[in-house]
Amino acid sequence: MKVTTGVIAAAGSGTRMLPITFSYPKELLPIINKPAIHLIIEDFIDSGLNRIIIVTGENSEHLKRNYEPASPPTRGIHKPLDEFFDRLSQAEIIIVEQEGPYGNGTPLMTAQPHLPADEAFIYAYGDDLIKSKTPFALRLIEKHNRTGALAIGTQEVPWEEVVKYGIAQIKPGSADLELADVVEKPSPAEASSNLAMFGRFLLSQEIIQILKETPLGRSNELWLTDAIREYIRRGGRVVTESVKGQWLTIGDPVNYLKTVNEYALSDPEIRRALAPRLRELLDE
Repeated sequence: MKVTTGVIAAAGSGTRMLPITFSYPKELLPIINKPAIHLIIEDFIDSGLNRIIIVTGENSEHLKRNYEPASPPTRGIHKPLDEFFDRLSQAEIIIVEQEGPYGNGTPLMTAQPHLPADEAFIYAYGDDLIKSKTPFALRLIEKHNRTGALAIGTQEVPWEEVVKYGIAQIKPGSADLELADVVEKPSPAEASSNLAMFGRFLLSQEIIQILKETPLGRSNELWLTDAIREYIRRGGRVVTESVKGQWLTIGDPVNYLKTVNEYALSDPEIRRALAPRLRELLDE
C-alpha cells in the first residue's frame, strides 16, 4: 500500500530544555543551520511522503512562521533559504494545534481529520532524529509493504535506561521481529528485553480508533504504547525495524549537544575546523 502522509508530534512542553522552551518549541532548536524538525521533514520527503501534518502545542507561532510563510519568500538572495523553501515546496504542510489529554497518543487524534482514510501513515516524535544513509521512514514503509503489518522503530538501550522507554518483547523465532507485547517504561526487573521503541512508527487508522477507546495510563497520560498493546491483543501484527545508523534525541541538554556534535562531525568542512580543538580536549 502506498504511504503518502506523515505526522510529527511537536506539542511537548520541553521542560528539560527550559528556559529556551518557555516560548520556543524544542523542535526548532538548531542542528547546525537547520531546525531539528526540518531533518524529520526531509526524511519524510525523501521517503516519498507528500503531506506532512505537524501537531503543535501552545507555542506554535514560531513553527507557523517557519513552515507556513504568509507570502512566497523572496528568492535568489540567500542560497540556504532558497534550498530550505525548495525542500518545503515538495510537500503539503499542515499545522494543527493539539487538543485533548496530554500524552504521545493525542497528536494522532488531532491529526486524524487530515489523514487519508484508507492508508497507513508515518508518525514521528519531533525530538527524535535518525541519522542514516537510507531515510528511516522509507525503511518502515518497505517493511510494511513486505509484511503487511504495522512497523515501529527499535534500538537496544542499556538495561538501566529501559525505564525511560516503551520496551518491546519479540515473538520467539519471528523472522520479521514481530511484537508479542510492549510495556511503557518498565523497571529493569520488569522488562523482558532492552529493545526500546523510539519516535518512528508506521501506523493505521485502527490505532487511532483504539486510542479513542483507551483510558489514560501512567501519569494520567494517553500512551500510544497502550493502543499498540491492545492492537496486538486484538490480533493485529506489528513488526519492528532496527536503526542502521544513529538514533539521536534533543530532549535534554546533554543529548541535544551530542546530537549537534554528531551532525557537525559528519560535515567535512566543520570537522576540519573542529579537529584541532577536539584533539586538544582529548589530550587534556
